[in-house]
Amino acid sequence: MKKLFLFLPFCCIILTHVAAQVPAGNAVIKGVVIDSAKVAPLGYVTVGVREAGKKEPIKSTYTQDNGSFEVTGLPPKAYEVVINYVGFKSRILKVTEFPVGNPVVNLGRIQLSPTSSQLKEVEVVAQKQLIKQDIDKITYDVEADPESKTMTALDMLRKVPLITVDAEDNIQLKGSGSYRVLVNGKTSSLFVRDPKEVLKSMPAHTIKNIEVITNPPAKYEAEGVGGIINIITVKKTLGGYNGSINLGARTPVGYNAGGYLTAKIKKFGFSGYYGHNYNESPSAENNLFRDDYIRKIRLNQRGINNNHGTFNYLDGNLSYELDSLNLITGNFSFNVSNSRNNLTQQVLNTSYTGEPGLSYNRYNKGAFEWHGYDVGLDYQRSFRKNKEQLFTLSYKFNNGGNDSDTDFRLEYTDRPLVYSTTQNNGTSAEHTVQADYVHPIGKNNLEMGLKTITRLNSSDYFYANLNPDNGQYEIDPAQSNNFDYHQDIFAGYTSYSFKKKDWGLKLGARLEQTRINADFASSGTVADQDYFNLIPSIALSRKLKEMKTMRLSYTQRIERPGLWYLNPYVNRTDPRNIYFGNPNLRAATNHSFDLSYSTFVKKTSVNTSLFYNFTNNSIQLFTTLGADSVARTTYGNIGKNQRLGLSFNTNMNLTKNLNLSLNASTNFVQLNGVITVADTVTKTNTLTPVSNNGITANVFGYVNYKFGTKWRASGNIGYNSPQILLQGTSAGWAYNSFSVTRMLFKKDKGSLNLSISSPFQRNRRFFNELQDTRFYQNSESFYVMRRLSLSFNYRFGKLQGDIARKKRGIKNDDVSGGGQGGGATN
Repeated sequence: MKKLFLFLPFCCIILTHVAAQVPAGNAVIKGVVIDSAKVAPLGYVTVGVREAGKKEPIKSTYTQDNGSFEVTGLPPKAYEVVINYVGFKSRILKVTEFPVGNPVVNLGRIQLSPTSSQLKEVEVVAQKQLIKQDIDKITYDVEADPESKTMTALDMLRKVPLITVDAEDNIQLKGSGSYRVLVNGKTSSLFVRDPKEVLKSMPAHTIKNIEVITNPPAKYEAEGVGGIINIITVKKTLGGYNGSINLGARTPVGYNAGGYLTAKIKKFGFSGYYGHNYNESPSAENNLFRDDYIRKIRLNQRGINNNHGTFNYLDGNLSYELDSLNLITGNFSFNVSNSRNNLTQQVLNTSYTGEPGLSYNRYNKGAFEWHGYDVGLDYQRSFRKNKEQLFTLSYKFNNGGNDSDTDFRLEYTDRPLVYSTTQNNGTSAEHTVQADYVHPIGKNNLEMGLKTITRLNSSDYFYANLNPDNGQYEIDPAQSNNFDYHQDIFAGYTSYSFKKKDWGLKLGARLEQTRINADFASSGTVADQDYFNLIPSIALSRKLKEMKTMRLSYTQRIERPGLWYLNPYVNRTDPRNIYFGNPNLRAATNHSFDLSYSTFVKKTSVNTSLFYNFTNNSIQLFTTLGADSVARTTYGNIGKNQRLGLSFNTNMNLTKNLNLSLNASTNFVQLNGVITVADTVTKTNTLTPVSNNGITANVFGYVNYKFGTKWRASGNIGYNSPQILLQGTSAGWAYNSFSVTRMLFKKDKGSLNLSISSPFQRNRRFFNELQDTRFYQNSESFYVMRRLSLSFNYRFGKLQGDIARKKRGIKNDDVSGGGQGGGATN
């Protein structure tokens, strides 16, 4: 820690010295673009600036609603200004010199003339607009942005409407962390875990477009997906290689290292990423208090725990172009995570009158491992008459598992020592086969596909106590079991998109059959389920003015429980609070209505959305208290979840160097359910209605400022209000962080970043409160949230085109609760 603090001032001195060596251009070119026929300003016209005699632009921007534009940070020399807009003839204006002392050239009013064959000609020539809106998505043309040659994919995301990247590089879509990152329409286990780490090492010039899909159509699975970030990569046949390395260190103790490599030789291409992360958490306090109203018993638990662990992941893609119409791609990924945990806890039971009850000290020592890999193979066929006509056949296999081993001892005040151990080994295997077909009909698209998924989950667990007479651990059969879970899904979908003038309509439907068979080998219990789901989706859009759109959509999503929710393994590491899954869980159907409005005013984008979601058989986490005064927590399809909300997002370019974004949302939440309380003494069940409601809100602000061409400073502040739970609430929390980035070397191939999180608050307090007719419980924990990080990134090599990638593929994101052995799902 001391060494790191001594090292940071030294880095700042070096960066300041280097900054003084690099001159920044101060020339400015500005003007106003108007429609020559209507004599009216044109907004969102693409303006590019290139050096005289060269073809590649060095900077680009787009005009505001009043037609004005301004390109800054240019070295004073001769330029050509290229102006393109859909349906208008392009113009090239020359700038030969800048005034001495005030290097600003005002081109004045620049008139564009309409073309005679507008849309048809534009489709052939492919005019380069930076931003394009569609019925269910917004597209940012990365290829049309000259800065993509020096930026990373994460840097480019900062420019995309509706996306916010904060000072710690956390990504939000429409103010929410509920989104998916796809590459060419395909999920990757790597992106599911931590997209920002991969995007930091991905060169922006390998990307063609970034799509923000705000209303996912019928072809996408997943319950209530709030949005999708789809990265479309470049497809060229040129060769070369490209890569990057990144290193980072932080306090409390932690470090990370990683690398990205892309190579292409003729028709064969490869890209891969490797990352390693190590983290230690200092000792943290956790407390629990519970009042048992029936038995008049109070429970107090006070503990200290610490943990440390490593995470390694490898992801790769292979591509081979048979010819211009046939493409074969493959992908693989591997990840493994290990952690160690130690807990010391004091447990005290007393009566309401203060008489002491069962008391003991608990010592836990646990080891945990999560691991998984996936492989996939895809064949894509396009057609000569229309390259948008596609047929894709895909196969994907995922395999994952989690192993946990915990040894613990109980030191009672009036009883002998108790030594126990518990172990759980869970595995998950998934096979997916999918066929997709896209058929263009004029400017519209008809899509259809078939899909089958087979999931095989298993869990083998036991609980054993030490026999003091022979020194051997003896398994408790009542707390041990073998569990096998087999799920088959058969699905077909079709959707049709229609456009006419300013109107857009997209209709779709999925038909899915789900078959489930669960077998408990030890107890002889079998559970069978077989059901169908018809999942419709509809999206209607109306373009009001240039870059102003109203959208209305309705979708259904299915939430299927994963292994973590289903596993009946009973975690008894805390004897007074035990946890287990529910193998009888059924899939939940979510209904989502959304009315949204998007606009771009001058240098500001605004998106608002009014939404209503409800689920009648929602999967809820709940806690019951038995006659033994032991709390049991599990999951069940026990109620209805309703949410009515309003979201607001804006991104403002206040000046050429200052950017500000704000995300906010508020929700009214209504939860209703019926909890079954089992009495282990009388062997009877009691049904208890439970309901809770309230208003939740969150707000997040981000500011970014560029100093010249080499420095960037940013900061953010946010607040999340308390969340509504079925039986109680969880506490709200505030967050803030600051970051300084320095670009290094020629063409900004390197960067050095210094950031601090929560500089004004060392610890964060988590507080949950449960209220029931039989008991009251609150739990709180603390952990160190103030973190200081230093990271370095360097890009190397020269790649003229990324490997070819398929446009369609498998996307299994319909599972909650550990579809891959308790970890992240695909």
